[in-house]
Amino acid sequence: MASFKAELDSLQVKIDRGDRLISGLAGEKTRWEATLIDLDEQYDKLIGDCILAAAFMSYCGPFPSEYRDGLIADWISTVEVQKIPFTQGFDFAEFMAGAAQARAWQLNGLPTDKFSTENGVFVTKGLRWALNIDPQSQAMNWIKRTEGDALVIADNKDANFLKKIEQGIIHGRKVLFLDVGEEMDPVLDNVLNKSLIQVGRNVCVKVGDREIEYNRDFKLYITTRMSNPHYTPEVSTKVTVVNFTVKESGLEEQCLGIVVQAEQPSLENTKNDVIQKIATNKATIIELEDKILRMLSESKVNLLEDVALIDTLQSSKETSDEVKQALDQAEITMKKIDDTREQFRQCGRQASILFFVLNDLVKIDPMYQFSLDWYKALFQRSIEESREQMFQDRYKSITKYHTLQVYKQACRSLFEKHKILLSMQMCIKLQMAEGVINEDEWNFFLRGGQVLDRSTQPPRPPFDWITP
Repeated sequence: MASFKAELDSLQVKIDRGDRLISGLAGEKTRWEATLIDLDEQYDKLIGDCILAAAFMSYCGPFPSEYRDGLIADWISTVEVQKIPFTQGFDFAEFMAGAAQARAWQLNGLPTDKFSTENGVFVTKGLRWALNIDPQSQAMNWIKRTEGDALVIADNKDANFLKKIEQGIIHGRKVLFLDVGEEMDPVLDNVLNKSLIQVGRNVCVKVGDREIEYNRDFKLYITTRMSNPHYTPEVSTKVTVVNFTVKESGLEEQCLGIVVQAEQPSLENTKNDVIQKIATNKATIIELEDKILRMLSESKVNLLEDVALIDTLQSSKETSDEVKQALDQAEITMKKIDDTREQFRQCGRQASILFFVLNDLVKIDPMYQFSLDWYKALFQRSIEESREQMFQDRYKSITKYHTLQVYKQACRSLFEKHKILLSMQMCIKLQMAEGVINEDEWNFFLRGGQVLDRSTQPPRPPFDWITP
């Protein structure tokens, strides 16, 4: 009788566990079926996507976004002609990193535009060390915030830079090599080429005439402040050259963040908190899915007898539901915040335009160079000082005052003959942004009927209507 009671209790326990197991997996079935369909589609298109990603990673780093878009369009056409399956609307950054990783980079100061996210992929996912063309120090600031206090700074002008790099190699540190020129020190050739040699049980690299132990955790970042360097093929084949020059759309977002932080600091702080929560929650969902699938695949006993699996599945489901609710709420909050931030969008757009007006002055005289950090500080000062203006519209108050301050501050650095050119250029660019001046008409006014690029020339009109 006791044995029957024990068996009855055992069956009752298994029934309870079965109910919990079914309950835990019930919510996953529909989502996993949809995920399986998506994964099958991605698998079918993986060859084409890998071809496009490999080409993009290999060739697009040095180019601005317009060239990158043109190259990827040509490659997609070739893939279509060859009838190789690929994902329509292929996105290099999404394929290589994903939205969660991109948000994590942006929290550390990487601009939010697509161009900068692609650069983040080049720096973090490439097989070769990245040499970043960074005249505005965007890459340097992002790398410093990402790596934190553990980062070792080696300046090319420092006589001890080689010693710092060697110590980084030995101890597996992250090293930021600053302000390189157009030529790299030949002593670093083996480090750049990752020419590793096996000495006994140790992996070593030859630096100069010394062989030092190579730690696999070592990572090297390289930056240059030169805006348009000309690297030889020898340098270009050793590193991945990445163009980190600031883009107008990326700077617009940065300036928008500055003005919102000054005008409504609680709103900007909330936005940053929500972005961080969204990134964390998405990463948590992925971790929970991986944990459930791993435990299911690694279970060596009957599922009804695996108490740890059932408990983990139940707690994971509860956590997953809470995370999804928090994620939905965060997305709603994020939309409300973005709608409020859009009220200051014009301030950020105009500030971005004015910086690129100043940036173009270098074409007139190499002496006319303006730091992005200086410009951001000027913009912040303009926001604060414009509070004394009597305009009812806060946006007008900021833009008018900042435009005047940009002209005044820039004129201190200009020859007298170039000041009128600056004022005209500021006026033209701002009116172009407002749609008052047509860019094609403006170019015709400057150049006349000359054709500088025949690829953009419209076809010759028909002449059948001309009578002899």
